[in-house]
Amino acid sequence: MRIAIVAAEIGPWAKEGGLADVIGALPRALTRRGAEPCVIAPAYPALTGALETTVLADRHTVAMGGQTEPFRVLGAKTPAGAPLYLIEHPGMFGRAGIYGGQGREYPDNARRFVFFGRAAAIVAAELARPQVVHAHDWHAAATVLAMRAETATRERMKSTLAVLTIHNLAFQGIFESHDFPMLGLDWSWYNVEALEFWGRVNLMKGAIALADGVSTVSPTYAREVTHDPELGCGLDGVLRAKGDRFVGILNGADYDEWNPAHDRLIPKPYSPRRRANKKYCLDVLRDDLHLPHPAKSNAVPMIGMVTRMTPQKGMDILAGALDAIMAQDIQLVMLASGDAALEKIFQESVRRHPDRMRLITGFDNALAHRIMAASDMFLMPSRFEPCGLTQMYALRYGTAPIVRATGGLRDTVSEFNPRTRGGNGFPFSEYAPAALARAVARAVETFRRPAKWRVLVGNCFRSDYSWDRAAGQYLEWFERLRGERTVK
Repeated sequence: MRIAIVAAEIGPWAKEGGLADVIGALPRALTRRGAEPCVIAPAYPALTGALETTVLADRHTVAMGGQTEPFRVLGAKTPAGAPLYLIEHPGMFGRAGIYGGQGREYPDNARRFVFFGRAAAIVAAELARPQVVHAHDWHAAATVLAMRAETATRERMKSTLAVLTIHNLAFQGIFESHDFPMLGLDWSWYNVEALEFWGRVNLMKGAIALADGVSTVSPTYAREVTHDPELGCGLDGVLRAKGDRFVGILNGADYDEWNPAHDRLIPKPYSPRRRANKKYCLDVLRDDLHLPHPAKSNAVPMIGMVTRMTPQKGMDILAGALDAIMAQDIQLVMLASGDAALEKIFQESVRRHPDRMRLITGFDNALAHRIMAASDMFLMPSRFEPCGLTQMYALRYGTAPIVRATGGLRDTVSEFNPRTRGGNGFPFSEYAPAALARAVARAVETFRRPAKWRVLVGNCFRSDYSWDRAAGQYLEWFERLRGERTVK
């Protein structure tokens, strides 16, 4: 099966969040399953500077509301060897940031990604020639719109499956109605059944309505966005209307990068059968961060966090629970940045607990790996989490997750039961500081019972959320949708 993956990010070069990790790993897994994937992405400087590229086409254009935008197509290869088509437009993508810079989004993002999506449809039709176009998030939504509503492209790609995967429904690509002409569509598509959304244009809504199938990144999140109007963000009805053509497929974890047995970014590798080096990683992290070593190894657990400092990630309830958590005699290391007011709250807590807490702002990939390897527990108190990947990485590193039971966190982390010896972490349901503090208390109590903790860590190591599983589910879904489309 030939599959063109269309996305605004691709790891490790062009990365803002989990989307890049998915697009970096999915082609490898699809290839292992016998498929023939390629990736279509913007030609950011981070990509063209890191990869050897060739010019595949240099005379393509997209007509956008009275203006013609020319672009070139550069060819490269992903690490797995899959073809990579890069859409080169220096004015739109020759910038340091993907979506913005200095804490602000670029004001022309709607135009940039409408152009990208429409250009990607041209690249798919003329160069990649796939059987399936797999668009990701609103930045690629215009690809689906072009395939199903733009007259010329629709005819050329009528036999090609168009599917959309939603990574976070909170971001939809909404812009003003007077910019509708840049989509190159007849105004008849500006209606409540397609692109119109409270007097504005909604790219994600239109792509959901026109796609042959829509998925999101976990089964629980799929249920949440169709049954909870708050999480559905105004599109719960549109998603319900898709019926069984809307599914939840849990993302996979990239075990090529996140695996303690061969992780070159941690002080010493370790594995389920050679766990002692995990303690060595913790000792090194404590030394590097100038945190004291407890007299007894099971006296003071280390809780790690690698996250954005935003309310979505549960930072507000963590702030409310922090005094109760620190009273449990733990150490907390946070690699996080974002909301300035939240950063100030946690910096003040570091001053109150200088021997037991550290906050490192910004992002450092090597430090993220070292925190994952060193920590006894990993904290993710998210208000909502479509899938989440870091809890999957934590499990691979034998680091017990403490999570709010929402989205993909619910699908991957279950309560440890010392009687049945089942479960791999400590979820909590109520979005409240007290519920979070109680979950941490359960984890700390288990940690201080070494025999039980060893069982739990073994369960973590055995939790398998590889991309091979997810890739198989995508291929089965594509086959089903192709069969239904053939019937039509």
